[in-house]
Formats: sequence, C-alpha cells, structure tokens
Amino acid sequence: MERPVETLLRGSQFKQLLENYVRSLRKKYSLKRTEVEVLYYLQHCDDHNTAKDITASLHMNKGHISQTTDSLCQKGYISATRDTGDYRVVHYSLTEDARKVTDEIDSALSKLYSSMFEGISDEDMKTFRRIASQIASNVTRLMG
Repeated sequence: MERPVETLLRGSQFKQLLENYVRSLRKKYSLKRTEVEVLYYLQHCDDHNTAKDITASLHMNKGHISQTTDSLCQKGYISATRDTGDYRVVHYSLTEDARKVTDEIDSALSKLYSSMFEGISDEDMKTFRRIASQIASNVTRLMG
C-alpha cells in the first residue's frame, strides 16, 4: 500500500494535528482530550447520547467514558438524565455553560478541515466521503 494511504489510515498524524488545533481550548477550559471529544460528540449526536452510544462512536472503553462523563458533569458542561423507560440508561446533554466551549471547538475544527481539504474539488470530496464511508463499513465488519 502507498505510504500516504497508510499514514492516513493509521491516523497518528491527524491526531497530532487535531491536538495542535484544540490545545489552547483544552488549556483555557482545563479539559482533557477525551473531554473535548465527548463534548464535540454530544454537540453533534442528535438522540444517540448514552454512554453506550459515546463508547461505540469514539471507540473508547466504558470505564474511560464513565470517568469522562462524570468529570464533565462535575464541571457543569453536561447533565445526566435517566431514561424514562429503562432506569439503567442515562442520557447526556450539553448545558448552557458547554455551548461556548463547543462553539469554540467547532470553530477550531472548521479551520482545521478547511486547511486539510484546501485545493480539493467538490467532486473529489464527494468521492472521498464515499470511499471513506466504505472503508469505515469494511473496518466495522472486519472487527465483527
């Protein structure tokens, strides 16, 4: 396989670049990397807002997600509400205090993505999204 494709699939360079873009926000709000990821996820998850949903989407273990959501609740950035149909299920939602943080995260990531995809045509982006979706589907299937 070509080196650039392997580099992209491994994701280590992207993780470092992402960290560079959010480092100042993490420091400003005293947030850990996983806390930023969970806040960003909850900003965009619609109704998929349980610990199980977060764990599946972010590919982290349950314990790590539990610690992160507890910390974010203590900091006042998210609230936890028991499901009315199943008391074992907890739904997480952003608080008003989190909105400023998530808006800044969105802004930083928008700048990152604009820079990353600079010079790529709309047609090529459609192709990239289709291929990335197929790769993600294949990876999910292979992990079974």
